[in-house]
Amino acid sequence: MIRIRPGRSWRLNPAYVGELRALRGARAKGFTGSDILDVLGIEVDGVDIAAGVGEARVLQAVDELAQALIRIGEGQPAAQATIGPGPTELVLEARGHDLLLTLVTLAPPARVIASGLLVDGQKMRAATLHAARGLLLDLLAISPALSGARLARRLGAECAMLARGRHRPARPRPPRDAEPQTLLSHVHRKPEKLSIQLPPETMARLRSVAEIPFAPLAAHVGRGSVTLLRSGAPGLTWEGPVFLFLRNLLADAGRLIEAWESGEPALTLMFGTHELRWDLTADEVRAQGWKRPLKLPPLRLAKIAAGASELYADETLRHGSDELAADLRERARALLTHCTDLETGDLRRTPAAVAAPPPQEAREKRASLAHGRIRRLVYREIWRNPAAGAVRAVPIEQGRLVVESSEHLAALDLLTGEEIWRVPAAPGAVNRGSELFYAEHGDALVRLDALCGEVRWKRRLRGARQPARLWPLSAGVLRALPGEGLALVGDSGALEFRAKLPGGAPHDVLPVSGVLVVALSSGSLAGLDPADGRILWKRRFRARTLLACGARALAVSSETLSCIDPQTGKTDWEREVPPDAGDAAVHDGAVAVLAGGAVSTFSLGGGERRSRFELGWARHLLSDEDGALIAVGPGGAAMRLDGRKRWSIDGAGDASAAGVLRRGVLLLQRGPTELYDAADGLLVAQLPAARAAALGADLCCALLHEDAVSLHKLATHLSVV
Repeated sequence: MIRIRPGRSWRLNPAYVGELRALRGARAKGFTGSDILDVLGIEVDGVDIAAGVGEARVLQAVDELAQALIRIGEGQPAAQATIGPGPTELVLEARGHDLLLTLVTLAPPARVIASGLLVDGQKMRAATLHAARGLLLDLLAISPALSGARLARRLGAECAMLARGRHRPARPRPPRDAEPQTLLSHVHRKPEKLSIQLPPETMARLRSVAEIPFAPLAAHVGRGSVTLLRSGAPGLTWEGPVFLFLRNLLADAGRLIEAWESGEPALTLMFGTHELRWDLTADEVRAQGWKRPLKLPPLRLAKIAAGASELYADETLRHGSDELAADLRERARALLTHCTDLETGDLRRTPAAVAAPPPQEAREKRASLAHGRIRRLVYREIWRNPAAGAVRAVPIEQGRLVVESSEHLAALDLLTGEEIWRVPAAPGAVNRGSELFYAEHGDALVRLDALCGEVRWKRRLRGARQPARLWPLSAGVLRALPGEGLALVGDSGALEFRAKLPGGAPHDVLPVSGVLVVALSSGSLAGLDPADGRILWKRRFRARTLLACGARALAVSSETLSCIDPQTGKTDWEREVPPDAGDAAVHDGAVAVLAGGAVSTFSLGGGERRSRFELGWARHLLSDEDGALIAVGPGGAAMRLDGRKRWSIDGAGDASAAGVLRRGVLLLQRGPTELYDAADGLLVAQLPAARAAALGADLCCALLHEDAVSLHKLATHLSVV
């Protein structure tokens, strides 16, 4: 006795009924039924074998089931239909006048729900005819306009073919003499092996894969056994459909690698019915029946699992094309590539790299250097070292100066100038406190302790090209991938996501309110989920600059300033700005925008215009927290834009270097390197000329000369209270 019982509750759902009755013309003709969800029961001798599967696209499921039965009636040896989410597949194999049913779900963990059910073929066709006819009548009773829909016409034609009852006997599979097969996967000179035993019946199924095009799963539901062998311990064996086991094992191995990368201390993994308990800090595993924990690194298990899956897929594909086997091989190769990247990238799980939390730098608010007006800063050059090719200097608060060239990064002691460490690196390093992130000239990304030069981890991103722009986050670092998109690597070296984005690498990224606001190279603005890189929203906006203002994001395009909610991408307020908008800065409850030869300021609350300054020479804006807002231009020209006392400095030459503003001191390069009191615009110190300069938190000044780097330390200061 068999019954096919589609759920009836969809007919009473007012949302479904309203949508169906609203369909007219071309929309009605193109109706596919994919949005109609309900359960589909398959009762065999009073037992619903599909109970618990979940809601299916019930109209499409019955349609596919009818098509499968028609194909078997036309002489096909097997067919299958998707009858539930996951997907859940019903495989039908002809056995004379009967049908052998196997119900399989591919949702993780993939498993056989029911198998070995032999039912009468004629009764199965009658039950499906009854279900299809009932669904069609219900559909037309709700909306007669759907009588011309392709789905309705197809269901009607299938009902007519099933009602005729005439069918040819199924074409038997050609007999194939198959010998049992053993597949063995292992890593060279390592004690672990994964052995797969395929009996003759299963091998015969695999070899007939080309003869059953309408039932790809039928070739893979044959039983076999998989055994994990390890010298010094009894083997662990699982029996069942080998394909489903390998599919699950690849997913579990990927989860194991992810836990190992992320610094998890332990993980439990099921090997069939056996529980494997991993100590990821020692790379040891325990299992019931083993006398002691055995050494088995997660990468090694993943490699033998991927190797076994690839062997099985290759054995299947030798006898014909098969989408499932090809997908299994692709997953296996991706896992092998990932393992190779981790090994060659030297991702290490040392206590310093993973177990200890990343250092949290104190974000104390640095006060102004003096309580009164600064009148003089006295500097002393304490050392000068050769530095041919240096392009940038980055002072680190804990006593280091990092000097960047086109080929290397080097750290010098701030007091003595002694070189502490040197590493090969591409330009563009970023720091987060004492942690330094940089890209090598290949495809590796590195986290390094700037104080001692210890490499925390080195992570390969296969295929990543230069230039590698980086953005440090509180729990990792973002790397731009030219021609692809963006990758986020966590503090432990684990790859959090690698996302393809329209236009490739983004122009800019702003983390705000738990969202990554991204200015895409394609001319759009998007919000990404930092957990997986998924695009949450996208809107047309060619942003040149992104700024954070509390829980909102400010985006500046060539003619528009927009305040955006980062969670939804909706605009809070928007204002027009002159063409060719350039730099922008947030200061004292307002945003200043440099555009059209002028600096305009707007309130952060509602976007009301506050002021406008005509400054055709300005190129950059500098702002100091609770300090000054200053526009700078070529030749060291500068002007303060806020406060009651506004001052200006004329340019001297055409040097294009931007100034530096820190703790109430403004550094400008005007031939010699000059330092000014940002409050009054008074010259307080003059240092030698340099190609580039940097100010430390203690106002020490690093100067890059043609072939040397020098450090000038603040000895004392004079001020008027």
